[in-house]
Amino acid sequence: MTATEDRELRRALHGMLQSVQPPPVPLKTIIRRGKGIRRRRAGAAAGGVALAGIVAVATLALHGGRQPTVPPAAPVVSAGPGGVFASGTADGHPWRLAVQDIADPGYACLPAIVLNGTDADPAYPASGNAAVVALGPSLPGTGFGFIQVPAAVSRVIVNGQADVRAVTVTACGLGYHLVGFAYSLAKAVRVTVASPLPGWPTVFTMPQVNAQPPGRSATLTNTGLWINTYPPGDEASSGPLDSELVYGPDWSMQIQFGTGGDCYTFSAQGSLGSYQMDTCGPVSTPTGPETIMAMPVASPSHHAVGLTGYAVQVSPGTAGLEATMSNGSSERAAFCVADGRKYAVFAVHAPLRLYRLTWLDAAGKVIASTTALPGHGYVQFQP
Repeated sequence: MTATEDRELRRALHGMLQSVQPPPVPLKTIIRRGKGIRRRRAGAAAGGVALAGIVAVATLALHGGRQPTVPPAAPVVSAGPGGVFASGTADGHPWRLAVQDIADPGYACLPAIVLNGTDADPAYPASGNAAVVALGPSLPGTGFGFIQVPAAVSRVIVNGQADVRAVTVTACGLGYHLVGFAYSLAKAVRVTVASPLPGWPTVFTMPQVNAQPPGRSATLTNTGLWINTYPPGDEASSGPLDSELVYGPDWSMQIQFGTGGDCYTFSAQGSLGSYQMDTCGPVSTPTGPETIMAMPVASPSHHAVGLTGYAVQVSPGTAGLEATMSNGSSERAAFCVADGRKYAVFAVHAPLRLYRLTWLDAAGKVIASTTALPGHGYVQFQP
């Protein structure tokens, strides 16, 4: 084949190829198939998620419904006016629990849990701290309690019935998250956390307030004195708790204000040696009833009581406290300040006994007086 014939043959073949058109591209079919593939992939993914959910639920079930390691914070419920975080009515009597400053005006702030405006329990924000108190003859069958709970706890169940919410309170620049409640003293109080947290107790069995046996008059020991789940020293390092020492001719008294209450150590020197008595009483507020504490000391054989120490945490408006004895003589109590609270302290020598206490203002005017005085232990009096 010559070169000319070869060129003619190539032109003929090219013309034939150009005359044959390719079939149209099936775009609708391709799109429809693509959608089907995506739906099948989505279904497979959904199935995988569902399976993962089943596995997760099964895992929780196997582990007893374990909660997340970091639970969400509970909804914040703020306290009412005056720091009130719980209130109600018990035997027809209204009650309220609040967090407030119990220091005298002009002194450093001292936060405390307060029942009905008095009977305070100095408290530092420590999750797990709990305490109970009873008011004695005024409400002989009722106790009151509180628990400081973590931020994630929103409510608790008291004795299987009362659903009590947690409330957030701020006092003295400190934040408290608390539940407060009243309960019957007929049985021990049991508090259950509604939504248990990892590492946090599910059940609290609160301390018991000592009541008289059935059939006797309805009185209580430790009236107005909070019983804490922690020993008094546990919170001392967290709060501004201090002591004050007062001296007399042959006696001394140390005042220690803290979570155990208004506590005193009364020491005396006598012809038969040295004697000492330690006791604690309720903590009042600047405007609340004042606790009159009597501390008799005796010889080691518990005979021949020779000296009784008295301490009264007085209100800021009290400028003088006069003690009148059984023979008609009188003396002014010595004043001191411990942790921003004013105290009056004195001692009575046998055979005399304390007959009357009289409160005076700055002008020497009588504010109040009482003859209902203890020979030992304490009574509460509102001047």
